[in-house]
Amino acid sequence: MTKQQTIQTDTASAVILQIPLAMLYISDLNPRKTVSEAHIESLADSIERFGLIHNLAGLMDEDGKVGIVAGGCRLRAIQMIAERSKTHPFTTVPVKLAADAAEAEDWASAENAAREDMTPADEIRAFGRMKSRGASVPEIALAFAVTEARVYQRLALAGLPEPVLDALAAGEISLGTAKAFTLSDDEALTLSLLDQVKGQAVSESAIKNALHPDAIKATDRRAKFVGIEAYEAEGGTVTCDLFSDEVFLASPTLLDRLF
Repeated sequence: MTKQQTIQTDTASAVILQIPLAMLYISDLNPRKTVSEAHIESLADSIERFGLIHNLAGLMDEDGKVGIVAGGCRLRAIQMIAERSKTHPFTTVPVKLAADAAEAEDWASAENAAREDMTPADEIRAFGRMKSRGASVPEIALAFAVTEARVYQRLALAGLPEPVLDALAAGEISLGTAKAFTLSDDEALTLSLLDQVKGQAVSESAIKNALHPDAIKATDRRAKFVGIEAYEAEGGTVTCDLFSDEVFLASPTLLDRLF
């Protein structure tokens, strides 16, 4: 019996072990049988640049090898890295070992159905950290298995003052409230309003109105008649809501004159 097998028997469901890459293979329990080569190549590029963010999960067989039930794409990407580079760091790979086939099958189903999400505040900060290290939106989306649209939205939230993200993490404001604060570039006003709404059931529209009480929606008949391009050409400023696709004109006096 190998050292890994001994540990697996005693603490399989409690620890993540470093397993030699050569001992890993895709288990028949893994639900993803077909994966595009382009996806694996992109994932390999991301792992080479940022490292392996999520560990793999698998079941050790009678020969001491480990069949991967969750993280098959990551394993394929690591194997691709190993093939194209003799100096790659993946001599071993972190794998959480299941106690038995039933547990491994549960993990495979859970991975396929829905990966457990981070809290919104944790995800916002994680995306922001990757962006600050030079990661592109497609790279972040690939690393966290989310859409690029989601990354753009989370990065907008990552630009909020820290007290807003702290309040979101503590459950003192909702994600909708945090989204509404992205329309403000006035930190003092944002923090003042934050103190007023903590722990309160306040609508997103109320936050938006408080931040821009005089703003006019682009759907207003005056805005439609004048046109956004003509309004901006005269020096008018526009605020776009990334979360609702609403556009606000911040200079009502100018809009009235043009109208």
